[in-house]
Amino acid sequence: MLVQKILVGMSLAVMAAAGSTAALAQPRYGYGYGGAAGSDFGPYLGVSAGQLLYKEDGLPQMSPTIALFHLGQQFNPYLGVEGRIGTSVNGGRDFGYHVDAQVIYAGYIRGTLPINPLFSAYGILGLGGTQWHRNYDEHDSNNVGVSFGVGGQFNVGGNAALTLEWTRLNSGTNVGYGFTADQFTFGVNWRFF
Repeated sequence: MLVQKILVGMSLAVMAAAGSTAALAQPRYGYGYGGAAGSDFGPYLGVSAGQLLYKEDGLPQMSPTIALFHLGQQFNPYLGVEGRIGTSVNGGRDFGYHVDAQVIYAGYIRGTLPINPLFSAYGILGLGGTQWHRNYDEHDSNNVGVSFGVGGQFNVGGNAALTLEWTRLNSGTNVGYGFTADQFTFGVNWRFF
């Protein structure tokens, strides 16, 4: 799938950037100086797109394409908070079954580990919810639960950063059958100043 190829390509680019140390040799370009991964704090706005991997017991995996908007505040190089809202761009289908995430919402605490001036790794923990629509039992439902994930951020300049992330959005049951919803996304964040 195209989204998976993009995610693999971005993963390789992020790993290459993480291993790069050339930017560390530039004068005044280290942690605590403008533009470094360790000093990227303040409010930010972002968008991301990817796939939601919905797996319910006894059914094939369905993968709706999703889009999300992010609004966050990075308090210091290591700690921030972020809120998200989004939806399915198209539904996941397989063997006549269909699922849509009509609304996706989440609030996270974000812990960041600056690796070098271009790359930082991060983890998120909070609450995530989804309003589901299915074409089978329990057509419409809402699920909210603990959500967590990991990602990488690559600073590209101009207050912009690319992100690549895996998140366990939520899990629950549908008429007694357990399900999990994971999301793989690629996005961009912009700091306001």
